[in-house]
Amino acid sequence: MVTSSLPLLLIITWSGLQYSSAFQSTSYASTSSISSSCRSNLTSISSTHKTISLRLRHQNSHSRSQLFSAAAEDHEIKTPVVNKMKILGVCGGIGSGKSTACQLMVDKLGCVARIDADKLAHCVYEPGSQSLQEIVAEFGNDILLSCDPSNDLKAEIDRQKLGAIVFSDPNAMSKLEKIVWPHVRTKIEERIHEITTEYQSTSASENEIIIVEAALLLETDWHDMLDGLWVVQASPSVAVERLMENRGLTEEDALVRICAQQKRRSLLSKSEDSDSISDELRAEIENGIVTAVVTNDGTLEDLQKTLEKTLYDDAAFKKARCI
Repeated sequence: MVTSSLPLLLIITWSGLQYSSAFQSTSYASTSSISSSCRSNLTSISSTHKTISLRLRHQNSHSRSQLFSAAAEDHEIKTPVVNKMKILGVCGGIGSGKSTACQLMVDKLGCVARIDADKLAHCVYEPGSQSLQEIVAEFGNDILLSCDPSNDLKAEIDRQKLGAIVFSDPNAMSKLEKIVWPHVRTKIEERIHEITTEYQSTSASENEIIIVEAALLLETDWHDMLDGLWVVQASPSVAVERLMENRGLTEEDALVRICAQQKRRSLLSKSEDSDSISDELRAEIENGIVTAVVTNDGTLEDLQKTLEKTLYDDAAFKKARCI
């Protein structure tokens, strides 16, 4: 059964559980099990996708990306002078190109490092870890692979079983997220400290920025540790095109995944063939949570130009961190 909380488990289960058979059978059900509203949206997106995909293959390098920020109209944009290490959070929906954006900022635009929280979070499931013990305490020994649950050093999570539980029950998903997120934040902060310490002994980077990439960054409420929070978004038809070409998904599977994640704060997508942003995302901007939105409907060259412009826009960052 597909629910509003179905698509991702943040950082943790999205990368760790998404390829399990239980996840696939639970999370990506056929379109017949989707709500009538979602089914209608899928039909509309599918039709549009056929037109957009042809246009994408023949388009010239032309940036349609738009940049929004909460303080853009209230503060004068100045020539940037970076004098401290900034922590930039980046999130976005499936097929938005957020990982590509993060890597471009490190490889091409001089940012110091990228922390992939999805990969870092695998440590949460390590045998003997405190987080594993908390997960077992909440969900029971049945989610363990080990036949001897009393041996904490060898007990391992059966990700198929855990995935089957959390992706079919929003309440279970919420419980797992509340257990895991604090541990993931600790690991991110440790990694930031390592990078900062190492960086002090090397030559200066063009942009003294560490990027934290996490799928559901808005849901974590880690805003106090960030100097900026960017959302990378793409039109549904563009996202479908990327998922089909880069991940080998069928059009139907790609549409189901995109539709399933629409209710998550971090994964709000833009309207089809429109440069506008959703009302929900605009509210995040007005509340000072999201500091910039990067629309990625064009080429890699378009994306790099937009990212470069955004990096040198003071309004895309907070004046001061909350802590």
